[in-house]
Amino acid sequence: MRSPLVVRLLVVIGGVLAALALVAGHLHREVLDGPRFAEHIDEIRRDDDVAAALGEAIATELIVANPDLVALRPLVESVATRVAGSDVLSGPTRRAAEVTHEALTEADADSVVLRIADAAAVVTAVLNALAPDRAPVSADVSVALAEFGGQEFAETTVAIASVLDVLAWLLPLLALACLGGAIALSRDRWATTGSVGIAMAGAAAAVGLLLVVGGFLLRRQDTDVLSGAVVRATWDVLIRPLWWGVAILATVGITVVLATTSSAPAAIGRHLDRTRAALSSPPRSVAGAVLRAVLAVAVGVAAIADPLGMVELLVVLGGVLLVLLALTEIARVAAPARSEAAPAPAEATARSSRRWTAPTVLGLAAAVLVAGVAYLGWPGRDADEAVAAPVDGTTCNGHAELCDRSFDEVAYAASHNAMSVAREPGWFLAEQIDPIAVQLDQGVRALLVDVWSGVPAGDVVRTARSSYAEALAIAEEELGPEIVAAALRVAESIAGEAVGTEARFLCHGLCETGSTPFLEALAELRAWMAGHPDEVVTLFVEDHVDADLIAADIVAAGLLPFVHEPVVGAPWPTLGEMVRSGRRLVVMLEEGNGGAEAPWLVNGFEITQETPYTFPTVESFSCDPNRGPSDAPLFQLNHWLAGFTSLVTDAELVNERDVLLARAEQCAAERGQLPNLIAVNYVAIGDVFEVVDELNDVG
Repeated sequence: MRSPLVVRLLVVIGGVLAALALVAGHLHREVLDGPRFAEHIDEIRRDDDVAAALGEAIATELIVANPDLVALRPLVESVATRVAGSDVLSGPTRRAAEVTHEALTEADADSVVLRIADAAAVVTAVLNALAPDRAPVSADVSVALAEFGGQEFAETTVAIASVLDVLAWLLPLLALACLGGAIALSRDRWATTGSVGIAMAGAAAAVGLLLVVGGFLLRRQDTDVLSGAVVRATWDVLIRPLWWGVAILATVGITVVLATTSSAPAAIGRHLDRTRAALSSPPRSVAGAVLRAVLAVAVGVAAIADPLGMVELLVVLGGVLLVLLALTEIARVAAPARSEAAPAPAEATARSSRRWTAPTVLGLAAAVLVAGVAYLGWPGRDADEAVAAPVDGTTCNGHAELCDRSFDEVAYAASHNAMSVAREPGWFLAEQIDPIAVQLDQGVRALLVDVWSGVPAGDVVRTARSSYAEALAIAEEELGPEIVAAALRVAESIAGEAVGTEARFLCHGLCETGSTPFLEALAELRAWMAGHPDEVVTLFVEDHVDADLIAADIVAAGLLPFVHEPVVGAPWPTLGEMVRSGRRLVVMLEEGNGGAEAPWLVNGFEITQETPYTFPTVESFSCDPNRGPSDAPLFQLNHWLAGFTSLVTDAELVNERDVLLARAEQCAAERGQLPNLIAVNYVAIGDVFEVVDELNDVG
């Protein structure tokens, strides 16, 4: 049957299904995927308006539990807002989101309240430090980020999730079947293909219109209250990215329309002329005049009432038009060349233009689509698939002058507790801002890390029983009992049952106060070194596990081909020699060594001397000997202030050029040796890298 009515019906149904498929696919990806949903919820929680409203709710709950805090309400609200929007609550938020996600998508779940448990514990701990004379009593306070109703509501969402899980793959197939069937049944397949393009563009327009209307309605929400702030942030995080799908579908649809036109540039010109004429000339009928007036009023009111929504729509349309303009410009340039190469009668030329324009434009559209998919989410190639080949060694650590100097004649920026990162979730009182890979990009060339044994337990890591007492003592000494207690309460609120066997983690004492899998950090280090073949790096490990386990992880991460084997008492190679050999990673332990099985894993304090590291003030800084023999070839300058109540302001003070350079030069004079490892907190703050360059006398 080739009835035009059937063909048109299939095209219309296919367009409707394409619009539904676009929405269903987006929701399936962003909402039904549990881990992705948890990440989105955490992003919503960190939205400024949500953090402010959530902080106010936490403060209110704390004051209800501790009425005397009403005198400190501004301080309580300020601290609560900062905590509510900080990475400290990422772990509890994601765990709560996963539980809620299960409740809304699995039939046997009961809870449908997105609750951030024990958030006030962190606020209480901070208040204890800021106002100890008015210290609040810790209370079991948890705040609901959102409530979804009773179990009947959850039963509805479970049913919707089950249907959506099927529709996400079924709707695209049905849309393709309808649109493809329409082309197959049509007597004029070329014209029907153009109609298919119009249907796809129409589907994109319909979804875009829904986004505009939805954005208009949701921007009316009151962001001063928690529910309104959450709704607004949810739209921004979960729904607004659907514009990408709208733009791609519209581009494909319009490109198909142009591909079925004998001359795409001319067709665009004709359509623009017609549109211009329709807008500038008076309507031919009363109905036309009324319709144009209504449309003008609607657009004008929308622009006044929701300017952001109109800007958003215009930006998307502008992007689509720019892509199409590029495609048609290429087709216009290519048309004369085809005409000169194969002259033909007018009719044949028209057919040829139609025949050749379609593959050209469709091919370009496919290329744009592939590029878009690759940019938006195509899995990238791992940077560490292969060890980078050694280079010629004419530039070392960014400077040609350093290549002829031996390893112990160069100063290196070193990050103290490099794994304790403020921008990674779960780290209490972090001592660096950025992850290790970013630190390396910034110029860090020595990483000081602590390795402990732990066991994964949900979203946290539990310190191994064998070393828990030692870790607790270290954490309480360095962080303070109140902070440790708060951290443990938060950890317990999100911890699941410990599963699996012990593994190595980068922790600062208790892994419950922050952890990073050691093997993952080593893999990132390997990837970075593979991509930077003329850089020499040091990894100095405070080892609280057996050396053979650390050696095994280094081998498993594929770092062994990079590792240099120091020989105690022998001269160090030059940086150029290390770069040319590819053996440009020095790995040292504070306590143990690799023995005969891993001779490259050396005891650092057999070849490194250092200063003390528990200075309360700048005035108390000294260059006195601490660990390591006085004749050790390497010298580590520990340059940070002890205490965790003013980490950032302390770093701003001691990392300043005049303070850091003066101390480095003083210690060089007193100890008769250039400080090699300039170890600081918050290495990105201050003038650390400039001071290192001055010590190395490089520009």
